[in-house]
Amino acid sequence: MTEIKGALDTTTARELCDYVAAVTAKHGHLLNLIVDLSELTWADTGGLAALMSVRAMLEEDERELRLVCPEGRVERLLRDSGLAQALPVHPSLEAALAAPRTTVANRMGGAVL
Repeated sequence: MTEIKGALDTTTARELCDYVAAVTAKHGHLLNLIVDLSELTWADTGGLAALMSVRAMLEEDERELRLVCPEGRVERLLRDSGLAQALPVHPSLEAALAAPRTTVANRMGGAVL
């Protein structure tokens, strides 16, 4: 499992998008991606935009993005910005894994990033 640690901002946003593109290209059969933000300490608008870009990229291929983000600064940022309504945010990996799938992924397996 890969976690995002530190900051997700304008300078690191492209890295996230590129990484997800590489993982999904390599593992084309996987439809769910769980990104663990538990170790993220900061995100700015560039980072939030990257999460929405990842979501859009995945949805083009009928894949689903789920975020793990426990209560704290980043979770409040997701909630206050409205992204928590657009992206499934779960307080733990267990909750993200247990959540029902909302796309074609209902019939397929997933991966944890």
